[in-house]
Amino acid sequence: MKKDHIQELKGFLIQKFLIILVFIAGSEALINLLYNRAVYPWLSTTMQINFFMPEITTGESFATLGKGILWILGHGIAAAIPYGLGRELAEFSDKWAGKYIVDQLMNQTAKMSGLEQKIYFLGVVVVSVLLVSGLLIPYILAAIGFSKLVAKRVAELEQVEKEKREEYEKRRNLLLSDVAHDLKTPMTTVTGYASALVDGKVEEENQQQEYLQVIYNKSMQMSGLITLLFEYVKLDSEGFKLKKSKSDIPEILRESVAALYTDFKKKDMEIEIDIPEISIYSVVDRIQFQRAITNLLNNAIKHNPPGTKTGITMKVNGDIIEIRVCDNGVLIPPETAKYVFDPFVMGDESRNSHGGSGLGLSIVQKIISMHGGTIQLQQDLQGEFKKAFVINMKIELEEEKNGISV
Repeated sequence: MKKDHIQELKGFLIQKFLIILVFIAGSEALINLLYNRAVYPWLSTTMQINFFMPEITTGESFATLGKGILWILGHGIAAAIPYGLGRELAEFSDKWAGKYIVDQLMNQTAKMSGLEQKIYFLGVVVVSVLLVSGLLIPYILAAIGFSKLVAKRVAELEQVEKEKREEYEKRRNLLLSDVAHDLKTPMTTVTGYASALVDGKVEEENQQQEYLQVIYNKSMQMSGLITLLFEYVKLDSEGFKLKKSKSDIPEILRESVAALYTDFKKKDMEIEIDIPEISIYSVVDRIQFQRAITNLLNNAIKHNPPGTKTGITMKVNGDIIEIRVCDNGVLIPPETAKYVFDPFVMGDESRNSHGGSGLGLSIVQKIISMHGGTIQLQQDLQGEFKKAFVINMKIELEEEKNGISV
């Protein structure tokens, strides 16, 4: 069972156990009230079993009851043991049970015949067993109820875990299918163009250069997909750990924009930057965090038309840093927006037309989550930008030269 399920089960057990304790305490209070107000007086007056008396506390009453049961059992066993052992056991029973219980029983049975004494003693035993059983009923019911609740909850958690495993297998198979598709499409083009060149079907030099350029572009597309897939699998692997260190977040953002400046320029896209000029530090994995920001910027370049205005902003609210990568380009359809951070959520047509893989945003979500932050998509915004990917994460702010302290 996974750690989160174990923690959930612990909380469930503690909650139900406290409820069981309340049930037992309430039941004991009601039973004691019933015994003291009704059962003990009835036994004393009607049945003439005088060692059950309402003025005696419950503890004293049941201590006497226990001694009485052992005294009866001791004498019964002693009668079946030959020689002096039986007599010694009977004497021990008399001594341990105490003179009170013996006197009570002797006084009650002094004028009875042998048959009446046997019936009386049998009645005492039966009543004793019933009284003890009455006190044990809450514990028995609580134990049965608690065990059923635990068994039911464990079964529910196992079912949830089973469904998650099945969903994981389904998603993994879909992932493999989509990877195969995205590799097959450019590979088919590369194979066809390469075959035409090898067979000498393309004689003009300009056309040969075009074919070679297509082969190169498709090869780079496949290489990019394989790289993204590697990063996705690596982040999802159990042994992977972030290599965190104190890093200047505004500097990482500026470096990410600078690395893609040529790509923005080629697509005639304007990039607006609103990043603090001062140093703001946080403990992050610099490489992975920069990869997340780069993926968001790449996403804006690939999935928006030329001339789209893009922006990246950073604000600090208390100990929370907010980073927004926004644009005024094409909105994401609602049916896709729900699953935009899942791998391969984009349709085949979208992947083919825009050159995307459907893994970039999934990698971003994993990296931000591993840093303890959140990322969400916001659309239909007011102002110059229509949509934004918004990162919120807690940071440690420190002062350095012209830095700030919060």
